[in-house]
Amino acid sequence: MEPVTVIVPVKDEEVGLNFLLEDYGRSTLKDLYDIRFLFVIDVRTSDSSKKIASKFSDNIIDQQKTTGKGSAMSQAIEKWKLNPTSKVVFLDADGSYSFESVIRILEALESGADVVSGSRFLSMGGRPRGMSRLHNFGNRALSKISSIRNSRRISDLCTGLWGFNSEALMAMDIKSRGFDLEAELAGLARRKGLDHVEVQVDWSQRKGGTSKLRSLTDGLIIFLRIIRT
Repeated sequence: MEPVTVIVPVKDEEVGLNFLLEDYGRSTLKDLYDIRFLFVIDVRTSDSSKKIASKFSDNIIDQQKTTGKGSAMSQAIEKWKLNPTSKVVFLDADGSYSFESVIRILEALESGADVVSGSRFLSMGGRPRGMSRLHNFGNRALSKISSIRNSRRISDLCTGLWGFNSEALMAMDIKSRGFDLEAELAGLARRKGLDHVEVQVDWSQRKGGTSKLRSLTDGLIIFLRIIRT
């Protein structure tokens, strides 16, 4: 089976990780690919997230010198480069995305895309159940700005599910430290001339814990990243 690396940044997500562990057990993903999990555990994590992550894999990074999602992913990519796989998936740890959706991401990569992002909005006009009005409005507004800036439509900029072929990810020099990561990924795809497509994915409200996103502050940071990339 083809090896695939799944990178998961974690900070206080024991409930979400338990959900993902159960979902992975039910999913056909493991029957289709050789899944290699890589977890990045924020040093500020105060729950049993690391213990649960060890049930997936012993490939765990302690994120000690930096904080933030973008920094976590950069650290994970550097480790992945030591033993790269042909495909890589970025997956949020909160249980809001299913492994069946990961399969859709990988299928799109197999069809020739360089970068694939999972959209919660492609097949629906309204607000996804469980998403706050503020987050819904902010994401749609930032997606519109990104679409204009990059001259390519994206319906869900702030999605927590992305996939890459190895050449595309190797070409990306990620600078973002926090939740501006996704805005940078979309911009880098444009700058590098990569084929970036969206696929509709399933999404549900986060499982336990609290969102780390600061709506106004992070929204501004994301906006600036769109403009600068």
